[in-house]
Formats: sequence, structure tokens, C-alpha cells
Amino acid sequence: MIDLYYWPTPNGNKISMMPEDHDLDYTVHPINITAGDQFRPDFLKLSPNKRTPAIVDSDPIGGRLTTDLF
Repeated sequence: MIDLYYWPTPNGNKISMMPEDHDLDYTVHPINITAGDQFRPDFLKLSPNKRTPAIVDSDPIGGRLTTDLF
């Protein structure tokens, strides 16, 4: 399962197309950058640079550890 943390910005829109194009199961978690959600401690654990989008693959191929991309 892919968790997509994003807000509809140009970069967020680009990356949000990837799971759709590849028929992946994913969940969208909105990060409202106008409200400052990117500064929340739970989001900073995923994206220390405070930027969206961030992607977490909790079931990577081959059973490896959870993979975070930011």
C-alpha cells in the first residue's frame, strides 16, 4: 500500500498521477501547506525538509523495510 502525502501544487499533481497510471493501491493524505500542515511533527518524520509530496510504501516488493520517499 502506498501512502501519498501531498497538496495540489504542480509537483504534487505530477507525482499523484504515478499510482493511477500504474494501477497501484494508494491512500491520499492531504497536507494543507497554506495551513502549515507541513510543519506538523508527524509529517516532519516523513519529510524532514518540510516539502510535499512525500510517499511511503508500507508493502515494498520483496518484503523489505518500509520505504519513505520525499
